[in-house]
Amino acid sequence: MTKSRLTLKNSEAKILECLRRFRPISRARIAIRTGLSKPVVSQAVEKLIKEGIVKESKKGKSTARGGKRPTLLEFNPNWRFVVGVDVGGSKIRAGLADLDGNLKCKIERKIQEIRSADDLINQISSLLTDMNFDEYELLGIGVGVPGTCDRNTGKVRYMPAFDLRDVPLETMLEAKFSVPVFVENDVTLNALGEMWKGAAKGLGNVLLVSLGTGTGAGLILNGTLYTGSRGMAGEMGYLVTDWSAEKDLEYRFGRLERWFSGYTFEQFLEERKIRTTLKQVFDELESHPDFNEFFDIACEHLALAIANAVCLLDPDVVVLSGGIGYNQYEKILARIEPVISRVVPAEILEHVQFKRAELAELGVVMGAVCYVQKELFVI
Repeated sequence: MTKSRLTLKNSEAKILECLRRFRPISRARIAIRTGLSKPVVSQAVEKLIKEGIVKESKKGKSTARGGKRPTLLEFNPNWRFVVGVDVGGSKIRAGLADLDGNLKCKIERKIQEIRSADDLINQISSLLTDMNFDEYELLGIGVGVPGTCDRNTGKVRYMPAFDLRDVPLETMLEAKFSVPVFVENDVTLNALGEMWKGAAKGLGNVLLVSLGTGTGAGLILNGTLYTGSRGMAGEMGYLVTDWSAEKDLEYRFGRLERWFSGYTFEQFLEERKIRTTLKQVFDELESHPDFNEFFDIACEHLALAIANAVCLLDPDVVVLSGGIGYNQYEKILARIEPVISRVVPAEILEHVQFKRAELAELGVVMGAVCYVQKELFVI
């Protein structure tokens, strides 16, 4: 499927971006804020009104000199809708949102066993079909997956959680739903969601570290989502934090994930026949000294990985997300801060904020909604 982007001139896109940011706003104020001439603004606004993207609303106030009250303009967030999908290690969730990110409905379910690309497609398709979004005109569907994605082909190169390679997810979903589909790494989308609506709102350089079943990172550099030359940037789980201990080991996931990941923690409990949930163990850490010690070591490795990333990227903020990162934020931060402070020079670290993600389990869904708009529209 050819993914047709809404065709806007540079001036029209600039006006729409201004209108979305400063609404309600008059034509005259748009001209002042954008530096465009009033005739150019008027012509562009009429086109956007005709398309249904912009609508006239109430009357503004007259100037101090009096005169005709200006008609204010509003962006129409219901012009189109976007579906965001989060394929996790154990759950799939999806949300239908307007162009402002207001959710109209959401749905989630546990993942059944996935052994093939068809299994994955069928479970995503079943979830989306049950959303029953036929009454909404879609701009597109965004999908976050726990794996590496090739932006040039739309394929998911590898998903360790399901041991699947080279899945043409975009093409297969577009064939089923007849709308543009964009697939991206879930943590990358999480970072975009937090910049749009969450803990990193208004910040230009963001390092989001997702700590869940696996470990990964999403990067925002100078206000722009950074995915690398082939869409595979941010695979933090593959960072090496102790080569002397890791060089002779074979591991299905990344080296850092061997130390810090939900999968590794679950394996630890299973091997020691600790018959309780990971959440309960975290709630009662002092009652599980072996796990508490292992968690300390895991956080030390995580701290070294974050310290390396901070020195390399100089971010405004480090956001901890994911099921473990969000729910165990205080415990993790208390353990990693002393290590990071020892490694990172004070002049670099003093301007870096550490925050818990604000969007919780909806971070990837909201990032997917934002991503589709960036690809096909203006945000």
